[in-house]
Amino acid sequence: MQRRLELLRADVDGTTVLRSPEVGTFTCALDRGSLLSPGARAGRIRTLGETVDLVVPQGVFGRVENEKPERVHEPVGWGDVLYRLAPIDAGPVAGGAPGGSSAEENPTGSAASLFRAPCSGRYWLRPSPGAPAFVETGSELRPGSVVGLIEVMKTFTHLAYAPAASLPANARVARVLVEDGDEVTEGDPLLEVEPA
Repeated sequence: MQRRLELLRADVDGTTVLRSPEVGTFTCALDRGSLLSPGARAGRIRTLGETVDLVVPQGVFGRVENEKPERVHEPVGWGDVLYRLAPIDAGPVAGGAPGGSSAEENPTGSAASLFRAPCSGRYWLRPSPGAPAFVETGSELRPGSVVGLIEVMKTFTHLAYAPAASLPANARVARVLVEDGDEVTEGDPLLEVEPA
């Protein structure tokens, strides 16, 4: 099993930052606008020949404000800032709404809102073949609830529910709009949700 390390959390001038817990080369950085929630993988660090998954610490929710490094393997020192975070309701996800829309944009015409893909990739409803789905019609959602996985280049990232202007804090899945393993584009609707 791959070793995991929590990123170091700090508050700098009222902004939450996540810092490197080790010296090494940082890779698999998340794009600007990506949503982070506790336990989600937020890259990897390679140190002395060992690659370690970096995970978001407990209590941290936010949207990545900074651009990812230009290098695929960026050298970092202990405590270097890897991510600056904005509150989840502070703006759009990587060029789109953070997972919601008005009823006018909703293809069903109902008052439900849409939870959208924060990035392009393959959307998985299950952690593994044959395992129960993360969500299904009627599932209750709270901030940080895992609603699936996004796979990009064989890298799997947990996709967490995050309330926003058009998404309620507590929601219920009204309908799952994509199939397990479907290719999705950033901004595609994944779930139709309604207030719980």
